[in-house]
Amino acid sequence: MADNILQRIAATKRREVEAMKDVIPEAMMRRLAEDCKRETLDMSGRIRLSPVGIIAEHKRRSPSKGEISPMSDVASVARAYASNRAAAMSVLTDTPYFGGSLEDLAVARKAAPTLPLLRKEFIVDDYQIYQARAYGADAVLLIASMISGEEIRRLNDLAHSLGMQTLVELHTLEEMKSLPSDADMVGVNNRDLTSFNTDLRNAFHMASSLPENMLKVAESGIKTPQDLCRLREAGFNGFLIGEAFMSTPDPGETLREFIAGGNS
Repeated sequence: MADNILQRIAATKRREVEAMKDVIPEAMMRRLAEDCKRETLDMSGRIRLSPVGIIAEHKRRSPSKGEISPMSDVASVARAYASNRAAAMSVLTDTPYFGGSLEDLAVARKAAPTLPLLRKEFIVDDYQIYQARAYGADAVLLIASMISGEEIRRLNDLAHSLGMQTLVELHTLEEMKSLPSDADMVGVNNRDLTSFNTDLRNAFHMASSLPENMLKVAESGIKTPQDLCRLREAGFNGFLIGEAFMSTPDPGETLREFIAGGNS
């Protein structure tokens, strides 16, 4: 298979995880996760109850867009999202490609204790699931185009055993076979992670094939309230939006205006 961006990210991530294990051994990180006393928040339930269902994302940069908001303060953004009725928040923790960190997750957790948090990461190892729980996540992202169906099922079970929920991300109908029946949420990424090209039509193409009773999340390429309304009509409950907010001077205010437009 030809080299692509996702393959490069996966290789980087596996090296990164092994380096982290040299600093904090896996057995220690597992204990930190298992000993965590914080009760996790019901992200999927919060999305279902939300009038709009927006998962607002904190993102500093991306491979496709470059710098988006490199100096953003994650605590301020988390508080702004919480006060402007985000159903949940996605925190990118990848450093080399997106400028995030695990510290961003911990800071967001402290700043917005009642807002469900998704660890947005390229998860390839159990270790990252333990990290997510220890640093304050309520849910984790599992990407079907990055890891096998067997790995997704194992990581899905591990996340559940630690009290977290899972958002399993698909990009093609072929990847449906990787979706565990007990995943909490299924996401359709409109961005092809092998090229980072985005096409909102992908969500509409896949919508009718998704499990009827599983919470459905549209990811990437949602730029206007009208996009959100069309996706809701197609059957989606949640909407993961980052660049549309983070590329503006005030992400929280942009979220408020977006929600007002989505309810109109």
